[in-house]
Amino acid sequence: MTSPLINSANLDELLSLLGEEFRDIARLFVDQLEGELAGLRAARAAQDWPGLYRRAHALKGSSGNMGATALSESAARLERAAREGDLEGIEREMAAIEHLAPQTVQALQAGRYV
Repeated sequence: MTSPLINSANLDELLSLLGEEFRDIARLFVDQLEGELAGLRAARAAQDWPGLYRRAHALKGSSGNMGATALSESAARLERAAREGDLEGIEREMAAIEHLAPQTVQALQAGRYV
């Protein structure tokens, strides 16, 4: 089963409760996402599995808090693969995250959350 890119129902609720403050949080998430991806790439290139694990864990949390369901789930799988030293899993999830990140940003923009 494929998860949705974003949890629109939760995001709509947060937007109605927090208004522009929520949009500020969403913009911060989007602005920091490329830096998080760069950190993942650097850890992967250095074969720093503990570092990759920590960065994947951080992305899992920030994505989950932002309602970016598919990105959060992929980061969780990357976290597990890094912990286990599963190179195939690392490569698979890195590719998935590279694909999901811009799609997630587009979905947040289309939903007018940012």
